Amino acid sequence: MKKTKINLFSNIDPKVYASLGVLLLLGLIVLSFQYRRHVDCENAKFIVHSDEFMINRVVEFYDNTEGAKSWEWDFGDSTAVDLRQRTLHQYRKPGDYIVKLKINGNCVHEKLINISSISQQTGYLPAIISPNVVSVGEAVKFDAEKEGGESWEWSFGENGGTDALDKNPSYQFKSVGEKKITLIVNGDVEHTAVKTIYVAPKTIIAKQKIDMKSYEFERPHVAFSLPVGSAQKDPLVDMLQYIPVSPKSKLKKDSISIENKAPEISNEQLQLLLNQVAAQLKTKDDFKDYLCGKYDIPVVVNDKKLIPFDQFCQLIAGKKIKITALRINKDQKNCIQNLNIQYKVKKMMIWMKEK
Repeated sequence: MKKTKINLFSNIDPKVYASLGVLLLLGLIVLSFQYRRHVDCENAKFIVHSDEFMINRVVEFYDNTEGAKSWEWDFGDSTAVDLRQRTLHQYRKPGDYIVKLKINGNCVHEKLINISSISQQTGYLPAIISPNVVSVGEAVKFDAEKEGGESWEWSFGENGGTDALDKNPSYQFKSVGEKKITLIVNGDVEHTAVKTIYVAPKTIIAKQKIDMKSYEFERPHVAFSLPVGSAQKDPLVDMLQYIPVSPKSKLKKDSISIENKAPEISNEQLQLLLNQVAAQLKTKDDFKDYLCGKYDIPVVVNDKKLIPFDQFCQLIAGKKIKITALRINKDQKNCIQNLNIQYKVKKMMIWMKEK
C-alpha cells in the first residue's frame, strides 16, 4: 500500500500569502517608525533662560533631547502652542506659569517659572553688611539680608572664586587695595549683590614715644666752608679722553608675549564631560586644559558643601547622575576658577539629591 503525502498548504490561495507578506511589511515599517520616534522621557533636556524673568522680557525656550523630532510648547498663559525646537516668548502678566513641552507626541515635561513685575523687583538684591574700610590681617565680619535666602555664596575679591557659604562669614584680607565683594543668594546669579571696600595697610603703633630732646639734628649750612684758593683742574678730565668708547649695541625690540588662554568650553560640553566621568570614561586629567592644571578649584555641590574638583570627580565616579544646574566662573585667561553644580543620583530607580 502506497503512502500518500498530504500537503496542508496546497489548497491555500496564493493571495493569502501575499496579504500576509504585506501585513508583515507594514508591521515592520510601523515598528521602525515608532523606534525612531522613541525618546527616553526621563532624560529629556529642555532649557528655559532669560536675563530677567519679568513681564515683557524675552524668555528663551530650547530643547536638546536626543531623538526628538517634534515639539509642542505650551507656555501656560493661554497663548498658541509653538512647534519649534527653539523659540522665544514674552509674558504680559506677572505670576507663576507651568510650561509644558510635549516631545514626539508622547513625552510631556513641565517646568514652573515665576514672572515678576518691575515694581516687585524693588529691593530684590541682597544687602551686604560690612565695614567700608578694614585692615590687612583683620578678621572682618560680614552679614547679609535677603528675604527667603537659603544658600549663600561669598566672594571676597582675592581668590577669584567662592570663599564662604555661610550667611555671616568672617574673612581676613591678605593684601591692600580695593576689594569687590560679591554675594549670590539661592544661586540667583542674575541678582548678584556687589559692594566695594578698601583694605588698608596694617597700622603699626609705636611701643615707646620718641624722645625728641635726644635726637641729634644736622648741622646748619653755615657750618660748612669751601677750601681757600683758586679752583684747580680736575685730572680726570684729561684721562677721560684716552678711554676707548665701545660702539653702541643695537637694541633688540621687545618681543610681545602672547598669553595662552584656556580653550573655550560651554556648560553643555562640561556637563557631557562630567557625565562621562560618572560613567568612568573620563578622569580629572581630561579637564587639565580647561582648569589650567589646577585640580583643586572649589566646587559648590548642591548648595551644601564645598570640595576640590578632583575630590568631586572621585565622588561621582561610577554613579548614574543627572545634572540639573551648572554654573562656571572663569578668569581673564578663560581658566575655570570654580563651579556650582546641582545634580541627582539614581538610587533604587529614584532620582535623589546626593547629600
